Amino acid sequence: MENMDYVVMLRESLEKKADVLRILDIRNKEQEAILKDPNSTPDDLEKNMNLKSELIERIVMLDDGFEQLFKRVKAIIEADRDSYADEIKLMQELIKKVTALTADVEAGEYRNKEYAKTRFANVKKEAREIKKSSDVVSTYYKHMMSPQTTADPAFLDKKK
Repeated sequence: MENMDYVVMLRESLEKKADVLRILDIRNKEQEAILKDPNSTPDDLEKNMNLKSELIERIVMLDDGFEQLFKRVKAIIEADRDSYADEIKLMQELIKKVTALTADVEAGEYRNKEYAKTRFANVKKEAREIKKSSDVVSTYYKHMMSPQTTADPAFLDKKK
């Protein structure tokens, strides 16, 4: 029954992937909250993105392992499908769950991308306004301190 162990490993790989996708979906929701919160910091966003990156790496590793193992046992499973029918059925259900979870994660990623665009556009607009205000103040100060302004005849007493 060594072959059954491989089939069980395939199923467990799918279960782990589903678990990681659930956690990734939670991290997506956290990222959405960070992007919507005007008081959040870039560090909050970076921490969240690092956590998500680790989860994505785990998914890639699980996918690679699954593919390698499946190539090894594909012929065995196809040759004796009846012996592995229960495990195959469980894997089919897990694949449906994984597909649904993947779609949820992708939708969350898309929404977060749009929130990020909006947030960064607002930050850019605020920075532009601050620079514009700073330039106005600087120009005013330079103008007031220029020699022509300090000796302006309008400020001199003409009665002597």
